[in-house]
Amino acid sequence: MQNRMLRAAIAVASVALLATACSSGGAAKTPDAKSNFSTAQVTTAPGTKALSNLTWSGDYRAPYSEDPLKTADYPEETILGNVCEPLIRVAPDYSMHAGIAKSWSQPDPKHVVVELDPRATFSDGKPVTTEDVVYSLVRNLDPAVASNYTDSYNDVDTVKATGPHQITVSLTKPDYIFVRNLGILGAAVVEKAFAVKAGANFGNAGVGVVCSGPYTVQSFDGTNQMVLKKNAKYWDPSRVAKADTVTFKFLADPSALANALSSGALQGAFDLQTSTIPQLSKTAAGKLYVGEPGSTTQNVDLIVSSFAGGLADARTRQALSMAIDRVGIAKAIYGGAADPLYTVAGPGFWLTSPAKATYQAAYDKLAKAPDIAAATKLVQAAGATGKEVSIAYAAGTPSQTQLAQVLQQTGQAIGLKVKLVGLPDQQYGSLFTDPKARASYDGFLTINYLEYPEAATMYASYATKTGVQNFNGYTSPGVQAALDAAQATQDPQVRAEATLRAQAILNNDLPWIPIVQPRALLFQGKDVTGAPLTFSYMDNAWVTAVGAP
Repeated sequence: MQNRMLRAAIAVASVALLATACSSGGAAKTPDAKSNFSTAQVTTAPGTKALSNLTWSGDYRAPYSEDPLKTADYPEETILGNVCEPLIRVAPDYSMHAGIAKSWSQPDPKHVVVELDPRATFSDGKPVTTEDVVYSLVRNLDPAVASNYTDSYNDVDTVKATGPHQITVSLTKPDYIFVRNLGILGAAVVEKAFAVKAGANFGNAGVGVVCSGPYTVQSFDGTNQMVLKKNAKYWDPSRVAKADTVTFKFLADPSALANALSSGALQGAFDLQTSTIPQLSKTAAGKLYVGEPGSTTQNVDLIVSSFAGGLADARTRQALSMAIDRVGIAKAIYGGAADPLYTVAGPGFWLTSPAKATYQAAYDKLAKAPDIAAATKLVQAAGATGKEVSIAYAAGTPSQTQLAQVLQQTGQAIGLKVKLVGLPDQQYGSLFTDPKARASYDGFLTINYLEYPEAATMYASYATKTGVQNFNGYTSPGVQAALDAAQATQDPQVRAEATLRAQAILNNDLPWIPIVQPRALLFQGKDVTGAPLTFSYMDNAWVTAVGAP
């Protein structure tokens, strides 16, 4: 799991707050969700015809670098997988497929063997070699590179060429989950000779990168626009792009983005803010698609940042969680484009698992209506009545402001004195990187994500000693043992059972308090189709599927 500079930390929003009142009810309904959605619908209708140019939202800012390792955040992960392919391709349903890696195997728990496709070439026509692949993966272990994916390589011992077209990753402990990291940008393959020659300038605008993807960067002004050009030398004829060029524009204001999509100035966008739903669901310029429950691996949570303050007692955390009206929040704040979340690794992390039924049975037991009376008694039992609980949030994001207000009302209803602290964007962002910055607060709000569905990895990210998102020093021998067991097995059922043992402990201890899980939100103009309706677009060459109807 990567630590992310979250959208909420720096996005600028201009929409008004929705009503803060939330009410319980049935399952949240999504505006314009249509009745024809099913869990099998993970992509829109295939694009079949060529496009001269595709214009798309590159999310809320321009990429900081073209280097695929530098920043793991929405803009980079939306765009750069089309230029720099990871070793393994990931389909809209998150299944893994051959790419640069023609095949892969794990002969034992501590070794992953990858066979490269000898056809693979870089955009300059040079072959992708084992030397390039080893170099690309090992960059994650080099402190000078400062890869945002370093944590994905915590268990990597060595990466070596073991044949003319073969590399072997040796791990320090049994790990059958690591292979999923070969399908994200941490495993994007770059041309070693070009990267070494470019040195510290590798990936900078004007210098760029040389990779093997279906697109190259034609131009990038560093701020407002990046244009990709179809790679005329792309090595895989089955994945040739339909659009000759792709122009990404970066609009931080959700209203401006909605206007651009409604007017046709942009033909598509992922990861839309829910404030855009009313406008985009009515425009004749295209169609707003809302994914099924579990269509993303995102989650909105309250992170407990200190176990020494108002949330020190687990009973207080349990009481706050027990009192949260998750269904009401999903409806009122997220416009129905989210679902109540009863454990941090919710349906988006296991709906594709062969052990789905096991996860679902455990999850169904957690889904309960808010109980103010029982929560109040827990607060009293903890001796926390009247105690102050400080919660920080991103003041520049209306949904966070509103959610914070709802949590304040909820806390006060059960006897807590909740103090809200709205932080400017930069100060909010520091909560994820600076222990001193978050030391003043009992908790802070986040929207979090993982690039692939794996509940054990999500839990390990914040509930183990080496977890990159362990912001509060939480430790539990039981959780660690269960997650180690989940990581060490190939059997999906055994992994699910181990993961659920960890989940049971975490749902009691609540170092993070889950709130809602957003659904995928996609807009496509009427003249384009083919984009995925899941979170799978992150880190992958999704543009190749998009074309004219």
